Amino acid sequence: MFTETEYYDEKFNDLRFTGETLTSVRFYDCVFTDCVLSETVFTDCKLSGCSFVRCDLNGIKIVDSDFSHASFMQSKAVGVNWSEGEWPRISVPALLKFEDCTLNHSTFIGLDLPQSVFRNCLARDVDFREAKLNRADLRSTDFSESLFGDTDLSGADLSHASNYRIDPSQNRISQATFMLPEALSLLYNMDIILGED
Repeated sequence: MFTETEYYDEKFNDLRFTGETLTSVRFYDCVFTDCVLSETVFTDCKLSGCSFVRCDLNGIKIVDSDFSHASFMQSKAVGVNWSEGEWPRISVPALLKFEDCTLNHSTFIGLDLPQSVFRNCLARDVDFREAKLNRADLRSTDFSESLFGDTDLSGADLSHASNYRIDPSQNRISQATFMLPEALSLLYNMDIILGED
């Protein structure tokens, strides 16, 4: 299906490419719309500046692949281990942007993702341990059962985010934005008694 090794500014619509392996293919500023790429293995691929709109990316593997400055809108990327990708050795802002996406059971362990966007998403049982999400946009996202440990959330915006369990003593939350009543969950790990009047 992909016969070239490089694609520039291409538009892929209603593509069905599931359970296949794609090796050493480069996509630059391409747009994937209503595509099903579930269970696809991306090996040593580069998808730079690409957009995924209403796509099914459930269970993809991104072995040594680069998804820099990729944006995902109304897409599903359940069970993806993003930590297996190829990421810059220096801190680069806004590498990933997820809006209105389902990201359940995924992993971002140890990734440097400052100013990235996880807005209005379902991010249940997602592993963010040791990730750098400083100044990230995490608004209106459901973080049920997600893991935060040694995570840098300094300056992040968690307005209207829900169901997070973030221990302030185990994570960096300086200048992060939280909203009541969800922000009360920050007190749960402090061994204190919350009284009611």
